[in-house]
Amino acid sequence: MRWILTLLAVLTLLTGVLLLSNRSLQHDLTLTGQQRDALKAQLQQRETLIATLNQQMRQRERAELVLRENLSTAQRAMQSREHQRQGELHDDPQLRLWADTALPAAVSRLHQRPAFNSTSDYLRWLSGSQPVPGTVRATGN
Repeated sequence: MRWILTLLAVLTLLTGVLLLSNRSLQHDLTLTGQQRDALKAQLQQRETLIATLNQQMRQRERAELVLRENLSTAQRAMQSREHQRQGELHDDPQLRLWADTALPAAVSRLHQRPAFNSTSDYLRWLSGSQPVPGTVRATGN
């Protein structure tokens, strides 16, 4: 009878240990589930961010394409105007002579300016500049 009581005590002790172990495993399972849910939420946020960034990248690529097309159009227009100007200079000797004439000193000074680091530097320089000299009337023939 003693060994039955001992066996019963051992079984009771083992049952207690198993219950504690089960409770610990349930707690670990709950924590793991919470961590899984948190990781799923982070993953969803990252996927949303990646989708947003991909959309922005596609928009920027389209905008860059439009800018490149505009630049190409502007360059073609500039080349066309330069070709037209060169043709006019070639065809008109008076215009060629006028274009080759040096600018008056007052006009050349208008083209002189220092290098600027910002628009505010340019505005300060511009507001402190000397006024443009008055025009001189040419007498006609």
